[in-house]
Amino acid sequence: MEVLRGREDGKGIATSFNVAYVALALKDCMFGKNIIFKERLGSTNVFLKRLAQEGAAEGTVLIADEQTDGLGRMGRRWFSKRGENLLFSVLLRPMLSPKNVFILTMIFALAGTDALKEVSGLDAGIKWPNDIYLGQKKLGGVLTEFSVLKGSVQYLVLGMGLNINWKPKAEETSGYETSSVFVETGERVSREELLGNLLGKLTVYYQGIEDRRERELLCKRWNEKSVILGKPVIIETGKERISGKAVEIDQDGALRIVTAEGAERKILCGDVSVKVNFSEQR
Repeated sequence: MEVLRGREDGKGIATSFNVAYVALALKDCMFGKNIIFKERLGSTNVFLKRLAQEGAAEGTVLIADEQTDGLGRMGRRWFSKRGENLLFSVLLRPMLSPKNVFILTMIFALAGTDALKEVSGLDAGIKWPNDIYLGQKKLGGVLTEFSVLKGSVQYLVLGMGLNINWKPKAEETSGYETSSVFVETGERVSREELLGNLLGKLTVYYQGIEDRRERELLCKRWNEKSVILGKPVIIETGKERISGKAVEIDQDGALRIVTAEGAERKILCGDVSVKVNFSEQR
């Protein structure tokens, strides 16, 4: 089968995202039926939520070459150079209660790390609750947003930004150390190949969440991919500052920690950082 690839300029640099390549790779997949590409967009999540409200089908994928108002958690900006990174959102309409939504954030991040490993060789991890890291450097993030109607999830939008082929500068980040596939490997990676691989894996994981045993296995893999478990951490919730040793992340997305006093705490949301001085946790 002939595979379509993105155009390149005289220097071998991709000049346009090749939607046809992704559609071909996903032709037998739920995410290959309705792929929308925008050269420039404020936010893929915001745009796709509007389409969801208008009745867009489950599996719709929205890709942007550039975002002018990309968002992360807690309203943070997501900076990205045009044509260099992977910026996309997918629409799901799961039969889930709101309290079980985190499983979808979990499998989305897993699909991202698995695809990065296969396409680039990088063994990335997941920083609770929704960031993709390589060591202490952020490679990407996930933003999950959903609508509830009569106690059930009406639709859910999963958005991801991955640093692929750019070299981020300090002023282009939001106060944390950032890297990219290109910086870490010295090689440019096909965004189309990475996206096709990622969405193929997401399809398999999504189909498996209805099975209790499969959910348990996915949760176990998420914990194995965690970059904070077993380490002393500090969590800022907006209401309090909590210190303890991170021990587990459950299927509801709660981070379980044990404080220095031996008390167990479960935190559902917050910014987590790893303590530099490990002796503080003794």
